[in-house]
Amino acid sequence: MLLGMFKVSGHSMLPEFKPGSTLIISSIPYSVSSPKIGDVVLFKRRDKMMIKRVKKVLNKKFFVEGDNKKDSLEIGWITKSDIKGKVIGKI
Repeated sequence: MLLGMFKVSGHSMLPEFKPGSTLIISSIPYSVSSPKIGDVVLFKRRDKMMIKRVKKVLNKKFFVEGDNKKDSLEIGWITKSDIKGKVIGKI
């Protein structure tokens, strides 16, 4: 996927991304570099696609978390192979 779209379904990324928002995702940035702290990434976890923000980077692993602490599942550490793309915009 070079470019794709993802529809937000939960509240974990409020206030920036509301349920129903359509996000533009690109796999291009991570084909040449790794995610950085502050990036919002699309990744697969337990057969479900999710978006979260990268909070920490350690030994090629990425700690991700939602912006809305009251409504964010504990996801924790993911690898680059889990990440499908970077959120580059919203419609």
